[in-house]
Amino acid sequence: METEIRQFIEEKVMKDPIHDWIYVKDPVLWGLINTRAFQRLRRIRQLGTSSYVFHGSEHSRFTHSLGTYETMRKVLSHFLRNHGWPNDERIHKLALCAALLHDIGHGPFSHSFEGAFQTHHENWTRRIILEDEEINGILRQVDDHFPQDVASVIGKEDKFPLLVRLISSQLDVDRMDYLLRDALHTGVIYGKYELERLIRVMRPYGDDVVVKSSGVHTVEQYVLARYFMYTQVYLHHKTIGSDLLLRKVLLRAQTLYRQGELDFYPVELVPFFDRSEAEVQVGEYLRLDESIMIYAFHQWRNEEDRILADLASRFLDRRLYGSVVSDPLSNETLESLRQLLLARGLDPEYYLVYQEIATAGFLYKEGIRVIDEQEHLREIHEISNLIRSIVPEIKYRLYYPKDILQEKELVSILGNLGG
Repeated sequence: METEIRQFIEEKVMKDPIHDWIYVKDPVLWGLINTRAFQRLRRIRQLGTSSYVFHGSEHSRFTHSLGTYETMRKVLSHFLRNHGWPNDERIHKLALCAALLHDIGHGPFSHSFEGAFQTHHENWTRRIILEDEEINGILRQVDDHFPQDVASVIGKEDKFPLLVRLISSQLDVDRMDYLLRDALHTGVIYGKYELERLIRVMRPYGDDVVVKSSGVHTVEQYVLARYFMYTQVYLHHKTIGSDLLLRKVLLRAQTLYRQGELDFYPVELVPFFDRSEAEVQVGEYLRLDESIMIYAFHQWRNEEDRILADLASRFLDRRLYGSVVSDPLSNETLESLRQLLLARGLDPEYYLVYQEIATAGFLYKEGIRVIDEQEHLREIHEISNLIRSIVPEIKYRLYYPKDILQEKELVSILGNLGG
Protein backbone atom coordinates (compact mmCIF):
# COMPACT_ATOMS: atom_id res chain seq x y z
CA MET A 1 0.00 0.00 0.00
CA GLU A 2 1.57 3.28 -1.10
CA THR A 3 0.61 6.54 0.53
CA GLU A 4 0.32 9.48 -1.84
CA ILE A 5 2.36 12.48 -0.70
CA ARG A 6 0.84 15.82 -1.65
CA GLN A 7 2.85 19.00 -1.66
CA PHE A 8 1.98 21.70 0.84
CA ILE A 9 3.18 25.27 0.92
CA GLU A 10 2.97 26.27 4.57
CA GLU A 11 5.25 24.42 6.96
CA LYS A 12 3.71 22.38 9.75
CA VAL A 13 4.59 23.60 13.24
CA MET A 14 4.35 21.63 16.49
CA LYS A 15 4.86 23.03 19.98
CA ASP A 16 7.60 21.26 21.92
CA PRO A 17 8.86 21.65 25.51
CA ILE A 18 12.53 21.33 24.49
CA HIS A 19 12.83 23.00 21.09
CA ASP A 20 9.91 25.39 21.54
CA TRP A 21 8.76 24.70 17.98
CA ILE A 22 9.33 21.76 15.62
CA TYR A 23 9.14 22.69 11.93
CA VAL A 24 8.24 20.32 9.10
CA LYS A 25 7.99 21.56 5.55
CA ASP A 26 8.88 18.44 3.57
CA PRO A 27 5.73 16.43 2.74
CA VAL A 28 7.73 13.18 2.85
CA LEU A 29 8.58 13.80 6.50
CA TRP A 30 5.03 14.86 7.30
CA GLY A 31 3.79 11.69 5.64
CA LEU A 32 6.13 9.56 7.76
CA ILE A 33 4.94 11.23 10.97
CA ASN A 34 1.36 10.32 10.13
CA THR A 35 1.98 6.65 9.40
CA ARG A 36 0.57 3.95 11.64
CA ALA A 37 4.07 2.77 12.59
CA PHE A 38 5.21 6.21 13.71
CA GLN A 39 1.98 7.04 15.57
CA ARG A 40 2.45 3.79 17.49
CA LEU A 41 5.40 5.46 19.24
CA ARG A 42 2.88 7.60 21.14
CA ARG A 43 2.04 4.40 23.05
CA ILE A 44 5.63 3.53 23.94
CA ARG A 45 7.26 5.47 26.76
CA GLN A 46 10.71 6.87 26.21
CA LEU A 47 12.06 5.73 29.58
CA GLY A 48 10.30 2.40 30.02
CA THR A 49 9.59 1.89 33.72
CA SER A 50 11.40 5.01 34.97
CA SER A 51 8.07 6.63 35.82
CA TYR A 52 7.95 4.28 38.83
CA VAL A 53 10.90 6.29 40.17
CA PHE A 54 10.54 9.69 38.48
CA HIS A 55 6.78 10.08 38.19
CA GLY A 56 6.95 12.82 35.56
CA SER A 57 8.75 10.69 33.00
CA GLU A 58 5.66 9.71 31.02
CA HIS A 59 6.93 11.11 27.72
CA SER A 60 6.94 8.89 24.66
CA ARG A 61 9.26 7.69 21.93
CA PHE A 62 7.07 9.78 19.62
CA THR A 63 8.09 13.05 21.26
CA HIS A 64 11.76 12.08 21.36
CA SER A 65 11.74 11.04 17.70
CA LEU A 66 10.29 14.42 16.71
CA GLY A 67 12.91 16.09 18.91
CA THR A 68 15.73 14.13 17.29
CA TYR A 69 14.44 15.21 13.88
CA GLU A 70 14.34 18.85 14.99
CA THR A 71 17.86 18.66 16.44
CA MET A 72 19.09 17.26 13.12
CA ARG A 73 17.27 20.03 11.26
CA LYS A 74 19.03 22.64 13.39
CA VAL A 75 22.43 21.00 12.93
CA LEU A 76 22.03 20.76 9.15
CA SER A 77 20.87 24.37 8.96
CA HIS A 78 23.98 25.50 10.88
CA PHE A 79 26.28 23.32 8.75
CA LEU A 80 24.80 24.57 5.48
CA ARG A 81 24.90 28.26 6.44
CA ASN A 82 28.42 28.19 7.80
CA HIS A 83 30.19 25.29 6.09
CA GLY A 84 28.31 24.67 2.85
CA TRP A 85 27.17 21.14 3.72
CA PRO A 86 24.91 19.42 2.83
CA ASN A 87 24.42 21.13 -0.52
CA ASP A 88 22.62 18.06 -1.88
CA GLU A 89 18.85 17.95 -1.29
CA ARG A 90 18.76 14.15 -1.19
CA ILE A 91 21.44 13.98 1.53
CA HIS A 92 19.54 16.63 3.51
CA LYS A 93 16.31 14.64 3.25
CA LEU A 94 18.14 11.39 4.06
CA ALA A 95 19.55 12.85 7.27
CA LEU A 96 16.16 14.15 8.41
CA CYS A 97 14.34 10.88 7.63
CA ALA A 98 16.98 8.82 9.45
CA ALA A 99 16.73 11.08 12.51
CA LEU A 100 12.94 10.90 12.52
CA LEU A 101 12.81 7.11 12.14
CA HIS A 102 15.82 6.11 14.24
CA ASP A 103 13.69 4.73 17.12
CA ILE A 104 10.69 3.41 15.19
CA GLY A 105 11.66 -0.18 16.04
CA HIS A 106 11.34 0.14 19.81
CA GLY A 107 9.00 -2.31 21.51
CA PRO A 108 6.84 -1.73 24.59
CA PHE A 109 8.88 -0.85 27.67
CA SER A 110 11.89 -0.73 25.35
CA HIS A 111 14.91 -2.47 26.80
CA SER A 112 12.97 -4.65 29.28
CA PHE A 113 10.99 -6.13 26.41
CA GLU A 114 14.18 -6.67 24.44
CA GLY A 115 15.81 -8.48 27.35
CA ALA A 116 12.82 -10.76 27.89
CA PHE A 117 12.33 -11.82 24.26
CA GLN A 118 15.86 -11.36 22.88
CA THR A 119 14.81 -8.71 20.37
CA HIS A 120 16.84 -5.74 19.18
CA HIS A 121 15.15 -2.47 18.34
CA GLU A 122 17.85 -1.57 15.82
CA ASN A 123 16.99 -4.68 13.79
CA TRP A 124 13.30 -3.84 13.94
CA THR A 125 13.92 -0.25 12.90
CA ARG A 126 15.63 -1.42 9.73
CA ARG A 127 12.99 -4.07 9.06
CA ILE A 128 10.12 -1.61 9.46
CA ILE A 129 11.77 0.82 7.05
CA LEU A 130 12.31 -1.91 4.48
CA GLU A 131 9.22 -4.09 5.00
CA ASP A 132 6.36 -1.91 6.22
CA GLU A 133 4.41 -1.01 3.10
CA GLU A 134 3.31 2.41 4.34
CA ILE A 135 6.73 3.62 5.55
CA ASN A 136 8.55 2.07 2.61
CA GLY A 137 6.07 3.45 0.10
CA ILE A 138 6.53 7.02 1.33
CA LEU A 139 10.33 6.73 1.29
CA ARG A 140 10.31 5.26 -2.23
CA GLN A 141 8.60 8.40 -3.47
CA VAL A 142 12.03 10.00 -3.16
CA ASP A 143 13.57 7.17 -5.21
CA ASP A 144 13.68 3.37 -5.18
CA HIS A 145 16.99 3.26 -3.27
CA PHE A 146 15.98 5.75 -0.60
CA PRO A 147 14.50 3.28 1.96
CA GLN A 148 17.65 1.16 1.85
CA ASP A 149 19.81 4.26 2.30
CA VAL A 150 17.79 5.39 5.33
CA ALA A 151 18.16 1.91 6.83
CA SER A 152 21.88 1.90 6.09
CA VAL A 153 22.42 5.17 7.98
CA ILE A 154 20.56 3.85 11.01
CA GLY A 155 22.42 0.54 10.68
CA LYS A 156 25.77 2.38 10.81
CA GLU A 157 26.91 1.17 7.41
CA ASP A 158 29.78 2.84 5.54
CA LYS A 159 27.93 4.44 2.63
CA PHE A 160 27.12 7.74 4.39
CA PRO A 161 29.70 7.99 7.24
CA LEU A 162 29.05 11.61 8.15
CA LEU A 163 25.31 10.97 8.48
CA VAL A 164 26.05 7.93 10.63
CA ARG A 165 28.15 10.14 12.93
CA LEU A 166 25.25 12.57 13.28
CA ILE A 167 22.80 9.77 14.13
CA SER A 168 24.96 7.53 16.31
CA SER A 169 28.23 8.64 17.90
CA GLN A 170 29.53 10.24 21.06
CA LEU A 171 28.09 13.53 19.83
CA ASP A 172 24.85 12.77 17.98
CA VAL A 173 21.40 14.28 17.59
CA ASP A 174 19.79 11.33 19.39
CA ARG A 175 21.67 11.95 22.64
CA MET A 176 21.46 15.71 22.21
CA ASP A 177 17.66 15.52 22.35
CA TYR A 178 17.06 12.76 24.89
CA LEU A 179 19.38 14.18 27.55
CA LEU A 180 17.44 17.46 27.67
CA ARG A 181 14.04 15.81 27.23
CA ASP A 182 14.60 13.16 29.89
CA ALA A 183 16.02 15.71 32.33
CA LEU A 184 12.95 17.90 31.88
CA HIS A 185 10.45 15.12 32.43
CA THR A 186 12.25 13.44 35.31
CA GLY A 187 12.61 16.82 37.00
CA VAL A 188 16.38 16.63 37.48
CA ILE A 189 18.71 19.52 36.68
CA TYR A 190 21.97 17.74 35.91
CA GLY A 191 20.96 16.59 32.42
CA LYS A 192 20.86 20.12 31.09
CA TYR A 193 23.38 21.73 28.76
CA GLU A 194 23.41 24.51 26.14
CA LEU A 195 22.08 22.86 22.99
CA GLU A 196 22.23 25.91 20.72
CA ARG A 197 25.79 26.69 21.80
CA LEU A 198 26.83 23.06 21.25
CA ILE A 199 25.45 23.11 17.71
CA ARG A 200 27.29 26.36 16.97
CA VAL A 201 30.69 24.87 17.88
CA MET A 202 30.15 21.74 15.76
CA ARG A 203 31.30 21.49 12.15
CA PRO A 204 31.61 18.80 9.47
CA TYR A 205 35.15 17.68 8.73
CA GLY A 206 35.49 15.08 6.01
CA ASP A 207 33.51 12.06 7.19
CA ASP A 208 33.44 13.24 10.80
CA VAL A 209 31.86 15.88 13.02
CA VAL A 210 34.38 17.89 15.01
CA VAL A 211 34.20 20.65 17.60
CA LYS A 212 35.92 24.01 17.47
CA SER A 213 38.49 24.57 20.22
CA SER A 214 36.38 27.42 21.57
CA GLY A 215 33.67 24.90 22.36
CA VAL A 216 35.56 22.58 24.71
CA HIS A 217 33.73 23.78 27.83
CA THR A 218 30.37 23.38 26.10
CA VAL A 219 31.23 19.78 25.26
CA GLU A 220 32.35 19.23 28.85
CA GLN A 221 28.91 20.39 29.95
CA TYR A 222 27.29 17.92 27.53
CA VAL A 223 29.50 15.00 28.62
CA LEU A 224 28.82 15.72 32.29
CA ALA A 225 25.09 15.89 31.60
CA ARG A 226 25.32 12.46 30.03
CA TYR A 227 27.37 11.10 32.94
CA PHE A 228 24.90 12.29 35.57
CA MET A 229 21.83 11.18 33.64
CA TYR A 230 23.20 7.66 33.43
CA THR A 231 24.40 7.40 37.00
CA GLN A 232 21.41 9.14 38.59
CA VAL A 233 18.47 8.35 36.24
CA TYR A 234 19.00 5.63 33.63
CA LEU A 235 20.92 3.35 36.01
CA HIS A 236 18.98 4.27 39.15
CA HIS A 237 18.76 1.10 41.23
CA LYS A 238 14.97 1.27 41.53
CA THR A 239 14.57 1.76 37.79
CA ILE A 240 16.72 -1.30 37.21
CA GLY A 241 14.61 -3.17 39.79
CA SER A 242 11.37 -2.28 38.02
CA ASP A 243 12.88 -3.34 34.69
CA LEU A 244 13.91 -6.67 36.18
CA LEU A 245 10.44 -7.22 37.63
CA LEU A 246 8.82 -6.51 34.28
CA ARG A 247 11.18 -8.92 32.59
CA LYS A 248 10.30 -11.65 35.10
CA VAL A 249 6.58 -11.12 34.46
CA LEU A 250 7.10 -11.66 30.74
CA LEU A 251 9.38 -14.66 31.19
CA ARG A 252 6.91 -16.35 33.55
CA ALA A 253 4.04 -15.74 31.14
CA GLN A 254 6.09 -17.15 28.27
CA THR A 255 7.01 -20.25 30.28
CA LEU A 256 3.38 -20.91 31.20
CA TYR A 257 2.25 -20.36 27.60
CA ARG A 258 4.74 -22.90 26.29
CA GLN A 259 3.58 -25.36 28.91
CA GLY A 260 -0.04 -24.81 27.93
CA GLU A 261 -0.84 -23.42 31.40
CA LEU A 262 -1.46 -19.72 30.65
CA ASP A 263 -5.18 -18.94 30.89
CA PHE A 264 -5.07 -15.51 29.24
CA TYR A 265 -2.81 -14.19 26.54
CA PRO A 266 -3.35 -11.37 24.04
CA VAL A 267 -2.94 -12.60 20.48
CA GLU A 268 -0.45 -9.77 19.91
CA LEU A 269 2.00 -11.44 22.33
CA VAL A 270 1.75 -14.95 20.90
CA PRO A 271 4.40 -14.41 18.17
CA PHE A 272 6.95 -13.48 20.85
CA PHE A 273 6.00 -16.43 23.06
CA ASP A 274 6.19 -18.83 20.13
CA ARG A 275 8.96 -17.72 17.80
CA SER A 276 12.39 -16.19 17.48
CA GLU A 277 12.82 -12.55 16.53
CA ALA A 278 13.63 -13.41 12.91
CA GLU A 279 10.38 -15.38 12.58
CA VAL A 280 8.11 -12.55 13.77
CA GLN A 281 6.59 -10.49 10.96
CA VAL A 282 6.75 -6.70 10.87
CA GLY A 283 2.96 -6.42 10.95
CA GLU A 284 2.85 -8.60 14.07
CA TYR A 285 5.51 -6.49 15.76
CA LEU A 286 3.71 -3.22 15.04
CA ARG A 287 0.48 -4.48 16.63
CA LEU A 288 2.09 -4.61 20.05
CA ASP A 289 2.34 -1.56 22.33
CA GLU A 290 2.26 -0.78 26.05
CA SER A 291 -1.52 -0.52 26.27
CA ILE A 292 -1.81 -4.19 25.31
CA MET A 293 0.92 -5.16 27.76
CA ILE A 294 -0.73 -3.36 30.66
CA TYR A 295 -4.07 -4.99 29.86
CA ALA A 296 -2.36 -8.38 29.88
CA PHE A 297 -0.85 -7.64 33.30
CA HIS A 298 -4.30 -6.81 34.67
CA GLN A 299 -5.52 -10.20 33.47
CA TRP A 300 -2.46 -12.05 34.74
CA ARG A 301 -2.91 -10.80 38.28
CA ASN A 302 -5.90 -13.17 38.38
CA GLU A 303 -4.06 -16.18 36.91
CA GLU A 304 -4.14 -19.46 38.81
CA ASP A 305 -0.36 -19.56 38.69
CA ARG A 306 0.55 -17.77 41.90
CA ILE A 307 3.98 -16.66 40.67
CA LEU A 308 2.63 -14.85 37.60
CA ALA A 309 -0.31 -13.43 39.56
CA ASP A 310 2.04 -12.10 42.23
CA LEU A 311 4.61 -10.69 39.80
CA ALA A 312 1.96 -8.94 37.69
CA SER A 313 0.37 -7.48 40.82
CA ARG A 314 3.72 -6.28 42.08
CA PHE A 315 4.37 -4.48 38.82
CA LEU A 316 0.94 -2.87 38.54
CA ASP A 317 0.82 -1.81 42.18
CA ARG A 318 4.47 -0.72 42.35
CA ARG A 319 5.52 -3.29 44.91
CA LEU A 320 8.97 -3.41 43.41
CA TYR A 321 11.90 -5.57 44.35
CA GLY A 322 14.06 -4.20 47.11
CA SER A 323 17.81 -4.23 46.66
CA VAL A 324 21.00 -4.26 48.63
CA VAL A 325 24.54 -3.41 47.53
CA SER A 326 26.86 -6.37 47.73
CA ASP A 327 30.39 -7.41 46.99
CA PRO A 328 30.94 -9.62 43.95
CA LEU A 329 29.27 -12.91 44.89
CA SER A 330 30.52 -16.39 44.16
CA ASN A 331 28.33 -19.08 42.63
CA GLU A 332 28.39 -20.89 45.97
CA THR A 333 27.03 -17.83 47.80
CA LEU A 334 24.32 -17.31 45.20
CA GLU A 335 23.29 -20.96 45.48
CA SER A 336 23.02 -20.61 49.26
CA LEU A 337 20.78 -17.57 48.80
CA ARG A 338 18.62 -19.48 46.34
CA GLN A 339 18.16 -22.24 48.87
CA LEU A 340 17.10 -19.69 51.47
CA LEU A 341 14.42 -18.35 49.15
CA LEU A 342 13.22 -21.86 48.38
CA ALA A 343 12.85 -22.42 52.11
CA ARG A 344 10.56 -19.36 52.18
CA GLY A 345 8.43 -20.83 49.41
CA LEU A 346 9.81 -18.51 46.72
CA ASP A 347 11.19 -19.59 43.36
CA PRO A 348 14.62 -17.89 43.14
CA GLU A 349 14.32 -17.87 39.35
CA TYR A 350 11.77 -15.08 39.76
CA TYR A 351 12.47 -13.59 43.19
CA LEU A 352 16.25 -13.27 43.36
CA VAL A 353 18.35 -11.34 40.87
CA TYR A 354 22.05 -10.63 41.16
CA GLN A 355 22.86 -7.67 38.95
CA GLU A 356 26.10 -6.06 37.90
CA ILE A 357 25.53 -2.37 37.19
CA ALA A 358 28.37 -0.93 35.13
CA THR A 359 28.71 2.58 33.78
CA ALA A 360 31.65 1.64 31.56
CA GLY A 361 29.52 1.08 28.48
CA PHE A 362 27.83 4.46 28.76
CA LEU A 363 30.64 6.83 29.69
CA TYR A 364 32.77 8.84 27.29
CA LYS A 365 35.78 6.95 25.96
CA GLU A 366 36.81 8.60 22.71
CA GLY A 367 35.15 9.88 19.59
CA ILE A 368 34.86 13.66 19.98
CA ARG A 369 37.67 15.46 18.20
CA VAL A 370 38.58 19.12 18.66
CA ILE A 371 39.93 21.20 15.79
CA ASP A 372 42.00 24.30 16.42
CA GLU A 373 42.62 27.33 14.18
CA GLN A 374 45.54 25.55 12.49
CA GLU A 375 43.27 22.60 11.61
CA HIS A 376 45.02 20.32 14.11
CA LEU A 377 42.84 17.57 15.56
CA ARG A 378 42.98 16.15 19.10
CA GLU A 379 40.67 13.93 21.13
CA ILE A 380 38.81 16.01 23.67
CA HIS A 381 39.96 13.90 26.62
CA GLU A 382 43.53 14.86 25.71
CA ILE A 383 42.56 18.49 26.24
CA SER A 384 39.98 18.32 29.03
CA ASN A 385 41.14 17.31 32.51
CA LEU A 386 37.49 17.17 33.51
CA ILE A 387 36.49 14.59 30.91
CA ARG A 388 39.66 12.60 31.54
CA SER A 389 38.81 12.38 35.24
CA ILE A 390 35.50 10.57 34.68
CA VAL A 391 36.17 6.89 35.27
CA PRO A 392 33.85 3.87 34.98
CA GLU A 393 32.45 2.20 38.05
CA ILE A 394 30.84 -1.15 38.72
CA LYS A 395 28.34 -1.91 41.47
CA TYR A 396 26.69 -5.17 42.45
CA ARG A 397 23.16 -5.43 43.76
CA LEU A 398 20.89 -8.21 44.93
CA TYR A 399 17.21 -7.71 44.10
CA TYR A 400 14.62 -9.54 46.19
CA PRO A 401 11.04 -9.20 47.54
CA LYS A 402 11.53 -6.82 50.45
CA ASP A 403 8.08 -7.54 51.89
CA ILE A 404 9.11 -11.16 52.50
CA LEU A 405 12.84 -10.91 53.12
CA GLN A 406 14.15 -8.00 55.18
CA GLU A 407 17.28 -6.11 54.14
CA LYS A 408 19.00 -6.53 57.50
CA GLU A 409 18.32 -10.26 57.28
CA LEU A 410 19.82 -10.44 53.83
CA VAL A 411 22.86 -8.40 54.87
CA SER A 412 23.32 -10.70 57.85
CA ILE A 413 23.12 -13.76 55.63
CA LEU A 414 25.69 -12.31 53.24
CA GLY A 415 27.99 -11.59 56.16
CA ASN A 416 27.66 -15.11 57.52
CA LEU A 417 28.35 -16.55 54.07
CA GLY A 418 31.37 -14.35 53.64
CA GLY A 419 30.02 -12.61 50.48
